[in-house]
Amino acid sequence: MTLPGKLLPLALCVAPALLAHPARGQKPKEAFTLTGRWETRQIGFAITPATPDSVRDQLDNPEIADLNQAIFLGEAHLTVEFRPDSTYEFTIVRDGRNFRTETGTYSLAGNHLRASSPGSADGSSFNDQLVQRLARRTLVLAFPVGPELPGVDEEVEYRRVGPYPAPEKK
Repeated sequence: MTLPGKLLPLALCVAPALLAHPARGQKPKEAFTLTGRWETRQIGFAITPATPDSVRDQLDNPEIADLNQAIFLGEAHLTVEFRPDSTYEFTIVRDGRNFRTETGTYSLAGNHLRASSPGSADGSSFNDQLVQRLARRTLVLAFPVGPELPGVDEEVEYRRVGPYPAPEKK
């Protein structure tokens, strides 16, 4: 057996172990956290190719367009703070006036966000949402619009405001 032939089985045994651990001096990749303050960056819709034209025509929503414009211009602020104790506070401020304040509790299992807000007449704004993206500075939540627009999800993109939360001490 040649030298390369002898080294190949050894390389196949060692390679998975090397790939499973970060290189020396390199920090292991941390899981991003939902904890912190987030502000809405934009609101949009996601559809499937099977969504009928009659439903697509309804997506040109002037209220959402107006809200996105106000968010872009800094006239509207939709902010949520997810706290380490599994509580949250959501506020909507438009033209300097507080339109809504909602407080409640939340839990995250995998990418499924559940929330409860007993003090809100229409329940939690965050219950039964899907975390599509969670990064250090970006959060994207999605949820079905409802039976009036079948096959349509609303997507809300948030950006982290304020410092990234310090890691919890173990």
